[in-house]
Amino acid sequence: MKKRKTLKWLVVFATVLLVSLFFSRTVQTITTPKIQKISATRGRLEEKIPLPASLNFSQGEEVYIQQARKMNLSITEVLAQQGFYVKEGDLLARAEMPAYQEELDKLKLDYDKAVRELSDHLLTNVRLAKDSPHNQLEDSYYDAVQVYYDLRMKTQEKAAALSYELPEDINAWGRAPEPEVTPRPQANPTPSPVPLAQMPDEMKDIMQSAYEAWLASEEIYSEVRRVYIGSSKIKRTPQATFDYIKKIYDLRRALDTQSKNMLEFVQLSSGMDEIRAPHNGYLISFTLKKGDAYDGSKALYTISKQGELPTLKVDITDIKKTIAQGASAELEGVPLTVSEISLEAMGKKYAIIALNEDTISRLGGIGKLISNPLTITLLYKAQRTTTLLPASAVRTDSDGSSYVFAVQQNWGGLLGNMQYILKKQSITVLEKSNRQVAISEDLSYMEIADREDRMVSDGQVVMEYVD
Repeated sequence: MKKRKTLKWLVVFATVLLVSLFFSRTVQTITTPKIQKISATRGRLEEKIPLPASLNFSQGEEVYIQQARKMNLSITEVLAQQGFYVKEGDLLARAEMPAYQEELDKLKLDYDKAVRELSDHLLTNVRLAKDSPHNQLEDSYYDAVQVYYDLRMKTQEKAAALSYELPEDINAWGRAPEPEVTPRPQANPTPSPVPLAQMPDEMKDIMQSAYEAWLASEEIYSEVRRVYIGSSKIKRTPQATFDYIKKIYDLRRALDTQSKNMLEFVQLSSGMDEIRAPHNGYLISFTLKKGDAYDGSKALYTISKQGELPTLKVDITDIKKTIAQGASAELEGVPLTVSEISLEAMGKKYAIIALNEDTISRLGGIGKLISNPLTITLLYKAQRTTTLLPASAVRTDSDGSSYVFAVQQNWGGLLGNMQYILKKQSITVLEKSNRQVAISEDLSYMEIADREDRMVSDGQVVMEYVD
């Protein structure tokens, strides 16, 4: 009996002990922080850096229709869009010119008026001569003087551009052309010419041309003087006849001017109803719409220079990591390469990515790249191999230093169970990414705590996650 009783109590005791151990283990499991054990790796830190990008053409050609100032074009049809690649002569839009006929009628009225004035003057005295050598000579002088002063103005403009001070004496501007036949010796020797000015090479031809025009006008002027003193072969025309013929010349000039204005207007207007591409290129800016008015005061549209392909421009001024030429990038899954790093005004730094026709096509064309906001991903890769840890495993102390928790094994406790204990381990951070941290220490021999389910501290007993 005693043996049975003893055995019974032993069974009860064992049962209670086992139940206690079970609940003790359960409580321990519930109250002990759980961690994931990870190991450091070796490699080069990588990071994907998303940044806004812009499509950039190094230069664009603004297209104007200057003659539209008189006609005020109205766009009637648009056949192209911003981003289109066009070829020389491609029709981009059609327009009408509401003021064309009105302006042409005005010019025709001025022309008819000039014709009438000339006709009226010719009929004022049909008995007088309509031309004379004397009038022709003086008229040629007016033309020669006009040529000279036109060249003189161009010479002054060029001199100002070169910061060159022109001599006051026109004789220092050039030399008379050598005569074809050597003249006979004169009784009085020809005076020495004024020394030529010390002029830049760029000024020599234009100053010589102006000087020769001046000589020509002076030669005609001398002949006019001889007419008036009676030493010329040309006889002086009586004053009334001279004035009558001179007025004919003036009226003919006015008529020629009106005729030229009307012809130029018709020529300039020709083709303005069709707006065509001046050369091959991309339409960088093209916002024309049906019904738009255009008066020539601003660019009608902007086209890229012939043969130019755009680049992607990314502002990396505030990026702490070194992005260098040759770095990889991607846009909408299309791989790209940084072709150069550009330093610009105000300390701005840009990554420039060259594009080719194939890449542009894969990205959906220039139109899409111009119209939509672009976010490019730069792929940073460190230059040297270091120890890498997940960013979640690296912690920051109160003094700003970094550390990790090493996981140490300890055999002890009830029934000699194995325990995991955290040990604080200082580290030196070299650089970080969103997912990884590069450190200088070699921790390949350690197991490191990561992704704990609650706050942990140095020396704390933890458990490992069980899948």
